[in-house]
Amino acid sequence: MRRLAIFGSVLALVLPALASAERTRGSLAIVDGRGTIVVKGRGALLGRLDRGSLQIADLSPNDQWSPRVNGVPRGRLVTIRGREINFYIPGGRYRISIRGEGVNISARGAGVAVLDGQPDATGSSGTYAVGDYSAQPLPSEPTRVAFGTEPDAPSQPRPLP
Repeated sequence: MRRLAIFGSVLALVLPALASAERTRGSLAIVDGRGTIVVKGRGALLGRLDRGSLQIADLSPNDQWSPRVNGVPRGRLVTIRGREINFYIPGGRYRISIRGEGVNISARGAGVAVLDGQPDATGSSGTYAVGDYSAQPLPSEPTRVAFGTEPDAPSQPRPLP
């Protein structure tokens, strides 16, 4: 009887984790980006902005997750400008808009990003990678990129009309 109770407890803890792992299996990484980046998705996101502006909209404000900027929990809508901004979204649905330079993002889950790189004097606008694919330069025109299992998102990067 004791073994059955332990097994039931472990099963109750593991099943929700397995179910959420199936829904959140994609990833997006942006390294040293420069330009405008908009990400709408669900899951976790960790990022840093060297200089520019950031807006985070929590699209699921009634869940247990709230965005954090520079380590401080924030509300449903966060807008900030400045230097050396760190941000973290531990879970839920979100929309972030970033305009600036030195953008580093690691997102795990599902969603769509619109990338619009702005090359610097050397022609570099940073790189991005989706899933296990190799890194590519940020496009210099607005391009929609899907990651994870978002049903209405294109599977390959494509320029916006």
